[in-house]
Amino acid sequence: MPKKALRGLSGIKVFEILTNTESAYEVGEGVSIPYAQKLTRDIQTSGDKIYADDDVYDDEEVFDGEDFELTVPEADLDLMPVLEGGNYDSTSKEYSWGPDDKGKEYAMTFKAKRKDGKYRMFRYYRLRFKKVKQDLQTQDNGTQVSVLNITGTFYKRALLSDAKVRVYKDTTTSSDLTWLDTIPTVPTPNNQNNS
Repeated sequence: MPKKALRGLSGIKVFEILTNTESAYEVGEGVSIPYAQKLTRDIQTSGDKIYADDDVYDDEEVFDGEDFELTVPEADLDLMPVLEGGNYDSTSKEYSWGPDDKGKEYAMTFKAKRKDGKYRMFRYYRLRFKKVKQDLQTQDNGTQVSVLNITGTFYKRALLSDAKVRVYKDTTTSSDLTWLDTIPTVPTPNNQNNS
């Protein structure tokens, strides 16, 4: 039996969300985030207790999001508006940011290599980057790089018909990797033309 343990991370791509309503979902073109080193994810929930007869009648767990931290060794300045919502001027080659600059929402795809040589592919439907942190230090004799730690949260999309957070798929052939290049539109373009 082939071993399917995951031991890699690559191909991170984000897609700006153009529409996210109860009945429609659409994203723009994908933008690559190269050189990913690490991506950790942690589901966040909260409890909502309802009391009756001096006891807990119901204790409902509510999904608050799936926090993530992405580590990359570098990011070009023109990518920074995606990661933290500032502005990049392609003429002056300057990136500026202020506390009132709010980032957009994105979808994300990426893949993890399995031990058997195939891939597990991941598609997240809605995320918001929250903070970019980088610790700078004086150069020494080592090879340490001042990495960027990018935090954010994955959320459910607004669709009533499919309010999912994520979907995974394993490859069987290399052509399956094209799955990472798109995020399906809802309703599908064929359904839009018929309505």
